[in-house]
Amino acid sequence: MRLADLNGALRDPTIDAIWCLRGGYGLTRILDAVDFTALRNRPIPVIGCSDVTALLLGALRQADVVTFHAPMARAAMPAFARRSFERVLRDASPAGLLESSPSPADVLVPREGRVVTLRGGIAEGPLMGGNLTLLASLVGTPFLPSLEGALLVLEDIGEAVYRIDRMLSQLRLAGVLRGLAGVIVGNFTDALRQTPDGALGLDEVLGHYFEPLQIPVAHGMPVGHIDAQWTLPIGVRARFDADRGTVELLESAVTDRS
Repeated sequence: MRLADLNGALRDPTIDAIWCLRGGYGLTRILDAVDFTALRNRPIPVIGCSDVTALLLGALRQADVVTFHAPMARAAMPAFARRSFERVLRDASPAGLLESSPSPADVLVPREGRVVTLRGGIAEGPLMGGNLTLLASLVGTPFLPSLEGALLVLEDIGEAVYRIDRMLSQLRLAGVLRGLAGVIVGNFTDALRQTPDGALGLDEVLGHYFEPLQIPVAHGMPVGHIDAQWTLPIGVRARFDADRGTVELLESAVTDRS
């Protein structure tokens, strides 16, 4: 039923976007039957987060369309999140051109005091990623886009640090982390930053995998299972400043369809 609803929406010329209501557990069961050809032929925004990461990345890989890692349709959306959502989804370049000159309005700035810079610097590349668990589950499938030169976005919820460690290890062993331009680490909700028993904490695990890459990395960016989060266009080129904790969109994520 869910597959029929999704494919029906992708094929319906009266529908302008698909905005998911919830995370979508089980989405990977139907991913290989999604009508990505319909989406390629008539690109529309696909919006969501959490398990919907599988659909966002699959659509980018299979249909070559930009998707949107953003709050769910039923989620709380404070002013910070709404401003980001509306700016990214409404701001089309003149004449539908994706290339645009960055302006101060393009810069997404997180709330002060939340960002920890693991390695400073500035990097440019397409935004990729989303939920770590779903990203890891797509390794070895035809639904994971190339991460070569990408700004990898990561977040998760309810995962113990040892499981985060295991998933990052899987990505490293699969060669997925090789060639990244930068890493934008959002919120790992309910994961321990440090542990009282001497086991590795989240900061140490992140450092173990990302510091050897010698690329810009910052942790605590406004992405994940939180109310005040960015809307990030997956597949759009951006500039990431790990020292300032900012992401600057270098292209429009949408075209003028008026």
